[in-house]
Amino acid sequence: MLAEMSTMGSGFIVFTGIMLVRLAGLVALTMVMGAASAAPQPWNPTPDIITSDYEYHEPTNQSKNQQYGGQVALSGDGSTLAVADVWYFGGSEWPWYGSGAVYVYRRLGAGWQLEAKLEPPAARGYDFFGSDVALSNAGNVLVVGAQYEGYDAPSQDAGPGSAFVYKRRSGVWTQESMLRASRAQDSSSFGRTVEVSSAGDVIAVGAPYESVDAEGAAQSAAGTVYVFKKQEGAWAEQQAVTAPAPQSNDWFGWGVRLSEDGRTLAVLAAEQNADTEDLENGDWPNRVNTLYVFGRANDGTWNISSEFEGSASEPHFGGTAYESEGQTEAFDLSADGRTLAIGSPFAAASDGATGVIRMYRRPANQWLPTGTVLTPALPDRRSFGSRVTLSAHGKSLVAFADSDDGAYGHPYVVAFDQRENKWQQTGVFESPAAIPVASGFANSLTLSWSGRFFVLGARTYSTETSSWGAAFNYGRQASAQ
Repeated sequence: MLAEMSTMGSGFIVFTGIMLVRLAGLVALTMVMGAASAAPQPWNPTPDIITSDYEYHEPTNQSKNQQYGGQVALSGDGSTLAVADVWYFGGSEWPWYGSGAVYVYRRLGAGWQLEAKLEPPAARGYDFFGSDVALSNAGNVLVVGAQYEGYDAPSQDAGPGSAFVYKRRSGVWTQESMLRASRAQDSSSFGRTVEVSSAGDVIAVGAPYESVDAEGAAQSAAGTVYVFKKQEGAWAEQQAVTAPAPQSNDWFGWGVRLSEDGRTLAVLAAEQNADTEDLENGDWPNRVNTLYVFGRANDGTWNISSEFEGSASEPHFGGTAYESEGQTEAFDLSADGRTLAIGSPFAAASDGATGVIRMYRRPANQWLPTGTVLTPALPDRRSFGSRVTLSAHGKSLVAFADSDDGAYGHPYVVAFDQRENKWQQTGVFESPAAIPVASGFANSLTLSWSGRFFVLGARTYSTETSSWGAAFNYGRQASAQ
C-alpha cells in the first residue's frame, strides 16, 4: 500500500497509511530484521529484580502492594528510578484500594536503594496516584499523575485528576506543586499521562476524557493536553492543547511524549477517525488512531506541525486505547525532538508476522520517513511495537513484543541500536521461566538517555516471598557510548 503526504491549509503535514510516503519520488523502505552480525555493546541478559517490601493492610487482611511496576520512569542519567503502584492500599477509610504510591530509588553501584515512598497528601481510594510518572534528566524533579484524584462521593464517577510535582534537595523529596486543569472536569482523567522536560521546567499532562467545545457543541471525551511552564519559581499553565478538529471519543492525550528540550510534543488520539467509525452500532474495532506532533514557538504557543494517521488495517497504531493501566505510548521522541519512532503492533511485516516500528526524522520543519522499518527476529511473533521507548540520541530503542505461545502469549522486550546508519537487533529479553507468563512483564518501559540501561515493569509479578509486582533493570556489559 502506498500512502500520500498532503499539506493541509494550515501548513502542517498529514501522513496517511504510514506504509510509504510519496515525496518527489518513491522512498524505498528498508525492512530491518534481527541482525546476525555481532551486536555492539552487548546487554547483560540477567536483570536486577526490584520489589517493594511487603506491607500488611489490616482491614482487608491482605497486602497493601497490589500492582507495583504499573508505571516506571528512569532519569536521563540512569541514576534515579520511579516505580508506581496505582492500586496501593493507602486510603484511611473505605475504599482503601487505589490510593496509589510511588517508590523512588537511587542507583548505588550495581544495585538500587529506596530513597522515598510517596503517597498523595490526602490519600483516598481511587486517586490512582501513579497513573503515570516522569523524571527530569538529573532525576531531581518527579511528576506523578493521579487521574482520579478529587473523588469525593460514591455518586461521582471519578474526580477531575491532578499531577503532583516533587523536588529532591539533598536526598529529600518534597511536594513542590499540585497541578490541575484550568477547566477541570470530573472523570476527565487529567494525569493519565505525564511528561517532563530534561531541565524539569516544562510539564505536559494528558486529560483524554475531557469534554471540549467545538462546532458549537460539547464534544465528550475529546481530550486535552495541558502544558505547564515553571517561571520565576512558580508553575503556570501555558496552554491547553487540543486536536485541530476535536470530536467526541477522540481521547486526545491518551498517550503523550515531550522532547527533552521541552519544545516538541507528540500526542496520541486513541481510536479516532470519523470516516471509519460507527459508534451507534458499536463499531469500535474499525476506528484508527492519530498521532499529532506540535512545536513550541518562541512566544511559547504550541502549534501543530504534523499528523500521522493509522489505517483500518492497523488498529492500535501508535498505542492501544484499551490499556487501562500501564504505558499507553507506542511512540517516542529523541531528546532534540527530531527523531520519532512509531509502533504499529498489528501492521503486516515482511516476514508474515505482525508488528513494525517506523522511524521518522525532522531535519528542518517537516517530518520525513527515514525508510527504516524495524521488525524483530522472533519465532511465532503475533505483535511488536505496542510499547516503545527511545534514547536521547535516537539511536537506541527498546520495544515490547508478544509471541503466539499459549492462551496469554509470551512477552518479550527487543532492543535495537543504530550504528553507522544501520539498525541492528542487539538484545531479546523474555519473561524468566520462573515468572508466570501472565505477569504483566513489560507493561511499561523506560530507557536511559545514553541507552545504557532500561527498566521494565511487571505489575502482577509475584513469588512466595514478595508482594505483587516488580521492576526489572537491565544494563549493558560495556559502556554504551
